[in-house]
Amino acid sequence: MRVAPDLFEPELRGKFRDEVFATMALCANLRFELRTAHPRTYQEFVRIIAEDQTEYLAWRASAATILRKLGRGHEASGRGPQWPLGNVVLVA
Repeated sequence: MRVAPDLFEPELRGKFRDEVFATMALCANLRFELRTAHPRTYQEFVRIIAEDQTEYLAWRASAATILRKLGRGHEASGRGPQWPLGNVVLVA
């Protein structure tokens, strides 16, 4: 699947990016290969969520929203996935 615009364009922020990653987290059995013209932005996004508990919780709120939309709200509690997501890789 191709996502446009580039998820890591400087103009793209917050919720949309969070929701795309939440969707990828829900599909742990699939592998996602991301391409971006902004690899440093990708690395910073992943680092912040992996290291900052507040940012991780904000991302989890986006994931919970998607779960509720899918009728899977009961899955919104618990530990959640480990960051960085193991099924998401940046490719050249």
